[in-house]
Amino acid sequence: MKGTISSCSFGMLIIMARPRKNQVGPLRKWWNSQNENHFQIIGIISIISIATFLWTMAFLFILGGTTDPDRDHLVPHHWLGLIISIIISFYVLPEFLYFLNQRQNLQDILNLDSRSEVLKRRKEAENAADLLGSKYRARLKGLYEELGIKVKGKKFAIKSLPSKKNKFSDSSGASEEEE
Repeated sequence: MKGTISSCSFGMLIIMARPRKNQVGPLRKWWNSQNENHFQIIGIISIISIATFLWTMAFLFILGGTTDPDRDHLVPHHWLGLIISIIISFYVLPEFLYFLNQRQNLQDILNLDSRSEVLKRRKEAENAADLLGSKYRARLKGLYEELGIKVKGKKFAIKSLPSKKNKFSDSSGASEEEE
């Protein structure tokens, strides 16, 4: 019959329309387990890829690696390094810049003295601290305790660290007492 789907074809459509089970590979499992270290890992990969890019560019175009017959065997490896570093940088650098922006936002909030301003930006600070890891979450908890802001949730069941501004004020106060 024209315009109808046979039952066999219909059965195939149902199988195809069902959601597939999420099969997580070992690399993705490892990445998900390293939730606290994403900023550091992405930062290190970014630095290595940029350094590789700069070195290969310098070798190939500035140091004359392509024209020196003694270094001729190194040229294909440097081209491969250049291509790989460009690909890695293309994917990793935007993520690194996002993490860096979140770190800067959190740092700006940690430098605030106004309780009301911190309360206004609380959601933003907590999202950034969750993204960056437990060290930043502990600093945020320390700021909350300094300003008398109630801390709630399991994510803040950690020992608080003093915010950066207090380290500078304590060290300057200690140097004044010594003089």
